[in-house]
Amino acid sequence: MSAPEELKTVLVLLIGEVLEDPRVHKTCLSLRNSGADVTVVCTNPSGRLEKEIADGIGIVRFPHRREFILKRLYNRLGGLLKPEYRRVVSQIHEDVPSSSVMAALRNTVLTMNFNHFMRSTEKIGHMMTGAFPGRTFDLVHCNDVDTLAAGCILRRSGAAKTLVYDAHEFWPGIGVHGSAPNTKLRELEAEGIVYADRVVTVNSMIAEMIGKEYGLKTVPSVVMNCPPLFGGPVFTDMVHDPVRVLYQGKVQAFRGLEELVLAFRHIDGAVLTISGYGPLVERLERLRDSEGLGGKVTITGKYAPDEALGIITGHDIGVLPFNPVTLSIMYSSPNKLFDYAMGGLALAANDLPYLKRVIEEHAMGRIFPDNDPEKIAEAINTMAGDREKLKEYKRNARKAAEEHFHWDKQFTNYPWRP
Repeated sequence: MSAPEELKTVLVLLIGEVLEDPRVHKTCLSLRNSGADVTVVCTNPSGRLEKEIADGIGIVRFPHRREFILKRLYNRLGGLLKPEYRRVVSQIHEDVPSSSVMAALRNTVLTMNFNHFMRSTEKIGHMMTGAFPGRTFDLVHCNDVDTLAAGCILRRSGAAKTLVYDAHEFWPGIGVHGSAPNTKLRELEAEGIVYADRVVTVNSMIAEMIGKEYGLKTVPSVVMNCPPLFGGPVFTDMVHDPVRVLYQGKVQAFRGLEELVLAFRHIDGAVLTISGYGPLVERLERLRDSEGLGGKVTITGKYAPDEALGIITGHDIGVLPFNPVTLSIMYSSPNKLFDYAMGGLALAANDLPYLKRVIEEHAMGRIFPDNDPEKIAEAINTMAGDREKLKEYKRNARKAAEEHFHWDKQFTNYPWRP
């Protein structure tokens, strides 16, 4: 009787919590389901070293990097300020600087924060590479540029037989054009990517950009960050009255959320729900109230990841009003694009290249030319005013999700198998 074949071993590197990162968690589960023995090394915001097994995956958590001292001071002082002063400070923190002096000051602070980020990342990388002395892994999967250096050490030492680099963003364009962090991140990615046997990213446009940026012989594989197939009820053959519009996700800068709220001054027959959390929640609530939009705009707060699709299916239109202030945002494929489609929602989105390509190719909704509130309102009013067309958009979105934009379909593009 022959001995059973030994499981292929996989080590996944992540700065962040694996159970809160849908892409990484789904990748780990798919590798496990393919027959691999999967271990994740990630970071723990609680500051403790912890080990556990969850969903059949071994997890080792190291203490998370501490925030930059000025950011800690900012948060500390913010907690001591009266609410009206804290709002002003928060607004300055989130706004794009309006003068060259403020821009220079902000860039200086951001650069200091970035340098702290890099020093902390290097320390975590050393802990990751030293966590399994003497072990060899058939695959080491690095998530994003902040784990790439650690993966390269393992590849060069022979501890990793194969190295996969998964870029969740276009890292040379993560900050504003010409910023020092952009330059440094490009250098780090260029140094590390040459050791990767395979490169993966989140959409075809970013794959092409990465390939050209570093002169790769092979264009990176594309595994879109889509949800699993949703088997619960969807309502593509009905439209609510009033039409229900949804923004779901982080409530933070550059998401176009103030413009979205203001658009509802010009929208009749539809209501908006902002489902999420972040530093701009209170600011959006004040804007809504000052504009007298309490009957049209609801802000519901944080939700659990497993609640996302259940929330989505109760709406008709999913909106993506992203402001393209960086290349990373310009060419992004936000998770909510695919979540909305899976939940059977029509799409209304800003005119960003990848969003426009997907929405128009599958006839899932409408594109507004920029984040002007009146342009957003025009798109939503047009969709809400033709209910039969809106149902068609909803059906097309769900069909595209079932045929293309679900995780099992996407993971067939993953460039390694046990």
